[in-house]
Amino acid sequence: MDILTLASTAFILAKPFLEKTQEGVARKVGEDIWNLIKTPFTKKGKDKVEELAGTDQELFKTELQQYLLEDETFAKQLNELINQSQNLLSGNFQQNINSYDKIEKQINIQTNSGNIEM
Repeated sequence: MDILTLASTAFILAKPFLEKTQEGVARKVGEDIWNLIKTPFTKKGKDKVEELAGTDQELFKTELQQYLLEDETFAKQLNELINQSQNLLSGNFQQNINSYDKIEKQINIQTNSGNIEM
């Protein structure tokens, strides 16, 4: 198998693993944001933050907005974490293959569904 085909095939086979890894990253990002969001609620003595967020989302959002207005440091921390998370989750995977010989086949793998036959 030539190098280009080998590299392309390896990437195709590894892609499901990368997608699962991204799911894990998204889960961790959500957990980190949630842990920060609930901080002011617990400081004010509200124990059932998850329940409030699940049962009355509008009240939860209103209270969160109030905490963000009251605490500039908290607002800044949340903003920074959200920006970092968005950058992390929107990361693009790019594979560059250099060949210093005659190229017989070249495949551009951006989004792929189905089989690639060569």
